[in-house]
Amino acid sequence: MAKVKPPEVPVDAAPPPVRPEVAKAVGVRGERRRDALLAAARAVFLEAGYEGASIEAVMRRVGGSKASLYRYFGSKEGLFGDIIEAGCSDFMRGFKVPKQADDNVAETLTEIARRFVTVFLDAERRELFRIMIAEMPRFPALAQRFYENGPARARKLLGDYFQRQHDAGRLHCPDPEFAAVQFIEMVKAAPQHRAMLGLTPFLPGRDLEQHIAGVVDLFLHGCARAPATPPKDPSR
Repeated sequence: MAKVKPPEVPVDAAPPPVRPEVAKAVGVRGERRRDALLAAARAVFLEAGYEGASIEAVMRRVGGSKASLYRYFGSKEGLFGDIIEAGCSDFMRGFKVPKQADDNVAETLTEIARRFVTVFLDAERRELFRIMIAEMPRFPALAQRFYENGPARARKLLGDYFQRQHDAGRLHCPDPEFAAVQFIEMVKAAPQHRAMLGLTPFLPGRDLEQHIAGVVDLFLHGCARAPATPPKDPSR
């Protein structure tokens, strides 16, 4: 009999907000223009890095005046920040967590893990992440913006799911937010680090599905030995 997948509810993830001072001027054409600027700028940052990217290079791709870009994004830092936030919004749109304590925790965690790994191993996302980390000492607000719009939101949603499963008695998660952090890091930390170092993302002999299955099994069952059953007393 085929397994019935638990109902999943997508997170409401809006695109990065338009700056308040220009919100009134942004209609359908304005949103299209803004999207075109973001797409062009993303390509420029990926090709040249943050330091090597220029507003002029972005405008050569889309045409128009630099004034329109500054009106939407305020600065080069603001432009890059909106690119990062757009990536977070895209990730969260596909991050699906059941609203209730479903009865197939392993299947749910497998789907969540697959979303994390495939997104964090995407080559362009890795490069943008690398650029952001390099610029963090100069622009700490940029890293904070990324964290609040991506990792913190995902951690909260997963933690809430673990809390529901704890309340239902299916998981023992007295600290669900801590459990969420541990699961996420088990899923993506090693593959992401290996990929950023130019290595194959998974340990030798493992592929994506084996990695995910191993993480889910370890998270749900741990490494502790089951206590040995004491021998029965024949006199009783």
